[in-house]
Amino acid sequence: MDEKNLRWNRFIDEICDREVEELSELQQKAVLCFWYDTEMNSGGHSGYFDCYPDTDFQALYDALLFIGYKDIADNFKKALTNEEEENDWVDTDDSYYEFSPSLYECLSKFVEEHKDEIFL
Repeated sequence: MDEKNLRWNRFIDEICDREVEELSELQQKAVLCFWYDTEMNSGGHSGYFDCYPDTDFQALYDALLFIGYKDIADNFKKALTNEEEENDWVDTDDSYYEFSPSLYECLSKFVEEHKDEIFL
C-alpha cells in the first residue's frame, strides 16, 4: 500500500473516531465531510439525517465549502429544505451519486494536501 493510502487509513482510524472536542477546526471539517460521505454511500440523506440528527448542519455545509465542493454543499442544502418530504431525497441522493469527482475523492485529496495539519 502506498503512503497516500496509508495516510487515508490513518485518517479514518485515528482522526475520525475521536470526539469532536478533541479535533482542530480543520480536522473537524474533514471529519464532518467523511461521516456525511460514508452515510450517503450507505443510506442516502434519510440515513444521514437518522444517524446524525444532532449535527450542526450549517457546520457541515461550511465544511463542504471549505474542502472545495460547492455543488455537493448546495445539494446538501437542498436536501435540508426537503427534510419533511422524504421522496424528494431521491433527487438529492441521485445527484450526490453523480458528482464527479466524488466527495471521497475530493476529501482524500484535501487530507493529503493538509496532512501536516491533519496529523498533528
